[in-house]
Amino acid sequence: MDKCITLGTAGHIDHGKTALVKALTGIDTDRLKEEKERGITIELGFASLALESGLRLGIVDMPGHERFIDHMVAGASGVDLVLLVVAADEGVMPQTVEHLEICRLLGVKSGLVVLTKTDLVDQEMLALAQEDVAELIRGTFLDGKPIVPFSSVTGEGKDELLNVLTRLAREVSAKRQEGFARMPIDRVFTMKGFGTVVTGTLLAGRLRVGDAVEILPSGHRAKIRGIQVHNAPVKESLAGSRTAVNLQGVEKSAIERGEVLVEPDRIQPSGRIYAHLQYLPQNKKALPNRFRLVVHWGTTRVFGRVLLIDSVALEPGKPAFAQFRLESPLLPVFGDRFVVRDFSTNRTLGGGVILDPHADRYKARLRDTVLPWLLRLQGERPEDRIAYFLWKQGKRGACTSELADWSQISAEQCRKLCQELAAKGELVEYDPDQKAYVRREDFESLCQEIMGQIGDFHRENPYQEGMPKESLRGRMSEPVPEKLAVFCLSWLDAKGRVALLKDRIRLSAHQVELSSQDAGLRKEILKRLTETGTMPPTLRELTEQTGCAEPRLKTVLEFLVKSEEVVKVAEDLYFARDVVEDLKTRFIRTLEEKGEIQAGDFKTLSQSTRKYSIPLLEYFDRIRLTLRKGDCRVLREKKS
Repeated sequence: MDKCITLGTAGHIDHGKTALVKALTGIDTDRLKEEKERGITIELGFASLALESGLRLGIVDMPGHERFIDHMVAGASGVDLVLLVVAADEGVMPQTVEHLEICRLLGVKSGLVVLTKTDLVDQEMLALAQEDVAELIRGTFLDGKPIVPFSSVTGEGKDELLNVLTRLAREVSAKRQEGFARMPIDRVFTMKGFGTVVTGTLLAGRLRVGDAVEILPSGHRAKIRGIQVHNAPVKESLAGSRTAVNLQGVEKSAIERGEVLVEPDRIQPSGRIYAHLQYLPQNKKALPNRFRLVVHWGTTRVFGRVLLIDSVALEPGKPAFAQFRLESPLLPVFGDRFVVRDFSTNRTLGGGVILDPHADRYKARLRDTVLPWLLRLQGERPEDRIAYFLWKQGKRGACTSELADWSQISAEQCRKLCQELAAKGELVEYDPDQKAYVRREDFESLCQEIMGQIGDFHRENPYQEGMPKESLRGRMSEPVPEKLAVFCLSWLDAKGRVALLKDRIRLSAHQVELSSQDAGLRKEILKRLTETGTMPPTLRELTEQTGCAEPRLKTVLEFLVKSEEVVKVAEDLYFARDVVEDLKTRFIRTLEEKGEIQAGDFKTLSQSTRKYSIPLLEYFDRIRLTLRKGDCRVLREKKS
């Protein structure tokens, strides 16, 4: 399938951008009444150009007036090639310079210069204009690119221009089709018989007719009814395409330009970003910390403040790492480009690349922790992005699908890199089914915390065999995925550091032993329970008799229950094990002889009062020795 290429026009007002597009395509991109009356482009215009090579260009015609620079920045987002237009009779003008800087800041890699209105100048003036342009583009991404003279009136230069566009288009790399679809919206309108239509340049992924989509940050959901690329209906739109999407289930009034059409549940709005910022050398003053400015991203702009991380103030021409705290949310991903402008002077200050689209709140004390990560992210190595995201996730870890979306790499590449990092010992795979990983440092820290929590439980409950498994995650300092917790326990068990019981966990070295003080209490309890036989003191009475506080007494009693020296018959009623076993033997013999026994007869058999005999009967029912039938008890039939 042919790659999709977007060409953007840029340049000063009234230098002939719209006339140039019309001469190439036959389309007048000035569609508004005001644009035609005033003879200037206000809104973004769109056209399509078919080249003889078979490639087709989507064209975005951008306004040149400084008052509409916002629209120009919106149009430049997603452009593959820029066509910088300079009128030969005027030469380089302020917006020529600013538009070129904006394209550079937004990461445009290629393009050309067209000297328009050549029919108005002689050869000497044309040569001066060419020198002027050559000086402008020296050292930029357009350095060494063609400078094509052109006249929209005579058609001079059209063939050469088309040949240059064909060559440059062939050199453009196809955008990545994997990953989730996202399209910043630059136009919203309704069409009779169709309903709501949005347009934009599809930055990644693909859109298909019938797909469910989400409009963010407003959160509206819709279904794709139809798609057009180059004014022709298609079933599917690929990354890089100028795309019109007919939406079902949402009204035009609910959508604004600047929002983003995305696959549902793949991305969340963000109010904070980390970025590498380039401050333009044309600026006259240093950029102060916490300066309020306008951030242009995609097809929208928001106000925000810049927090400089590695400098107190940013001098003209210098770069810096910074956090932007935004007053309205954006939908960026790693590697997205942006432009910043001064809203009071309407000047472009600089721009840069987003390193963390969902940054935690920056504080000065975090500088030495955050800065090394930002330096690594600037290197654009995908394995550093994976490591950084997992560092942010901490003891939660993440699966490769999340890592791929955040790192802006393919799922296959992400899986491969994670496997390589795991082989080096940098990552630990804790869920093979979901391909979920955690950093080695966080895994080891988590294992240490688990052992610490188990140790704390042992100290708090010295006579319990171990901690209930279900209570472990609730004791952790931060939420831990269940599969990660299970993996850690299995790893610790394999290493001999913990022992996994049926429903409990204990440290391998933990042994349940009574203290010397409690050993004396144990003897006293057993003596009293044995001497009183089937009418032992209640918990409250035992507390009074021993002079021991109830919590401590209950702890020792529970220990004796676990060691099978005492039987807990009711919540506050404990019997010596030998007493219960003797009664059980006599009870079975009586039932075997008589077949059944009533509660009153059992009271006589147990030589106790109703206060004790009824709980004892219920205990024998509970351990499935007997079965109640009316007022009688019978032996429960044993299953063969």
